[in-house]
Amino acid sequence: MEFLWTLIIVSLISFIVVLIIAAIIRYAIDSSNTSRKLDILIKEVHYLKTEIKKMQHHKQQDGSKHIIDEKV
Repeated sequence: MEFLWTLIIVSLISFIVVLIIAAIIRYAIDSSNTSRKLDILIKEVHYLKTEIKKMQHHKQQDGSKHIIDEKV
């Protein structure tokens, strides 16, 4: 019986230690300059993708106007 309680207590302590280490690593990643720069880079890439889609959409509209003009 004592062995079972000892095993449970050691397991709980190990679990708590793992959670503390994970929290420390998570805090280090969140507070680093690299993660901030990566967030900015992701936003810039998203902005550029939307700009490219807008430009392609405008090109398609301009191209369709020329086709209509040529048919008439």
